[in-house]
Amino acid sequence: MNREMRRLQEREERRKQKEKEGGTRAQRKAAQMQANAGAPKERKSFVRRIGDYLHEVRVELRKVTWPTREQMIAFTTVTVITSTVLTGVIFGFDFAAKQFVLWLIDLTR
Repeated sequence: MNREMRRLQEREERRKQKEKEGGTRAQRKAAQMQANAGAPKERKSFVRRIGDYLHEVRVELRKVTWPTREQMIAFTTVTVITSTVLTGVIFGFDFAAKQFVLWLIDLTR
């Protein structure tokens, strides 16, 4: 089973679990907010918030599907070739426009 199919299956299982729990998303959110309403909110220290942020970044980066070495070489090659070709095309247009303007100036003299 590939990754996408597994994700679809997990998503379907979560949806079924939520249906078992009952209520819509809005109802569950309202119940959660009501339960948390009485609890005072603590503010985390600056250092703790930075630590939490870096932890979340690390967790998210683990989920990334990184390209293989061969893919990176292919992507880099395509990028360099495309940049080179477009640079040449733009240079050509610029050179032609400059020559045209100089030609027009010579005609008016």
